[in-house]
Amino acid sequence: MRPQDHETGGDGPPPDEGTRPKAGLRGPLGRAMDRIDTWANWLSRGAMLIMLIMVLIQVFTRYVLNDPIEGVIGATEFYLMPIIVFGSLSYLEMHDGHVRVGILFEALSERVRAKLDVGLRLISAAFFALVCYAASREALKAWDFGYRTSGDIDAPLVTTLVIAPIGCLLIVLRLLINMAGDVQRLRDTTDRAI
Repeated sequence: MRPQDHETGGDGPPPDEGTRPKAGLRGPLGRAMDRIDTWANWLSRGAMLIMLIMVLIQVFTRYVLNDPIEGVIGATEFYLMPIIVFGSLSYLEMHDGHVRVGILFEALSERVRAKLDVGLRLISAAFFALVCYAASREALKAWDFGYRTSGDIDAPLVTTLVIAPIGCLLIVLRLLINMAGDVQRLRDTTDRAI
């Protein structure tokens, strides 16, 4: 399919359908947050690739060479898994990829869906803001008391505890931006109804 087919009503999705966010504000603020979320998601993907390589090397050295590398489990547990989880949350919300009861949600009008989205995103943002606050307090406590990790890796505990608040802050910002987009959508449906 040629790009000009889209302008004339050709079949198929627009060229950027897979990468364009499904929710949120349009404009400079929305684009800036999209770039931050995409960067965090690439960091998450990189952490997953590093984890895969480390585990493969660990398995090889343990079972073939009978001399396992130390620190793989600790690095995976303390750093890579939190980056994978918290780095991808906001990107998932950017693409409106959360779980919904589709049959119920799709049966609702556009206006009711937008109202529900605003309410649910506000509740979610409040929840993640609380998680961010609690995780930040734990990270600051670990910093103040000089806590260190236990196990294979000896590092300051704050280096791993800071990942959760950063990820939660990103998801809170994304939820608020998506909520603003929902409010815009709600205004648009109200304007069309009048």
